[in-house]
Amino acid sequence: MTGAGSTTTDLTRQTRTGVLHLEFDYRHGQTVLTRDVQKAPLLIIRPFTLPCGTLMVFIISPSGGLLGGDHSEIRVRVGRGARALVLTQSATRVQPSPDWAAGGAAATQDIRFQVEGGGRLEFYPERTLMFAGSTLVQSIHAELEGGAELGLSETLASGRVARGERLAFAEYRSRTEIWQDSRRLYLDQLRLLPGEHTRAPGLWGELDYAAFGVWVGGGELSEWPAVPGTLATGRSAAGAVWLRGASARGPELDQALNAARERIRAQLFGAAPLQIRR
Repeated sequence: MTGAGSTTTDLTRQTRTGVLHLEFDYRHGQTVLTRDVQKAPLLIIRPFTLPCGTLMVFIISPSGGLLGGDHSEIRVRVGRGARALVLTQSATRVQPSPDWAAGGAAATQDIRFQVEGGGRLEFYPERTLMFAGSTLVQSIHAELEGGAELGLSETLASGRVARGERLAFAEYRSRTEIWQDSRRLYLDQLRLLPGEHTRAPGLWGELDYAAFGVWVGGGELSEWPAVPGTLATGRSAAGAVWLRGASARGPELDQALNAARERIRAQLFGAAPLQIRR
């Protein structure tokens, strides 16, 4: 393969930049997708309106996952009165760069949300799965107007456990920040560097799956979801509701997360349970 200024391209060093920009607005009594910019490997399939009136969109990728050096840029704006739910069709598989043994490049994700007053955005991707030798650096930044509602949750696996790759990834780094009317409501930073101490009790121990979540809404929680030894919830000093969970089994954690998420949504948003069609 040739290009300007070069005679050959090293296929083992090619990277991809996926772009997805979505805008949702409330028009004629319903939420509609008014802007849709896609660049592979970030694509969406046709939106579906759920029985509750929320417009649901699945993010899909025709590739085998994120390769070291790849970059994903996701931008979502939700207008006044609109209700949007963004999901991923499958797990995010993070693979190493071809030269990972020599300190290859990280895969990166830059996710930014904007929600106007009276709008609601929920983002619940499937599990992030780190392959041996992989590195992921992720940033989620949300800007909310007064009266906006936001829900985020994600789960992380310690690796491809069945293949003997538990905590064999190089690094996982994530930063989630939520602002409302120039006031920071929530900041969470996580950096995992597997090594001798990572495998010790008190950090990961024997648990292979972790869950994280945060919600911002106008309601109050009178019932705080919790599963002893698996999942806990609380409130940040600025008022955001947070969730943390961990389990030795993925399905067990998913069940606890889904139940807690619906209880939080019902109290904060006054929302009916999500009826997702896959």
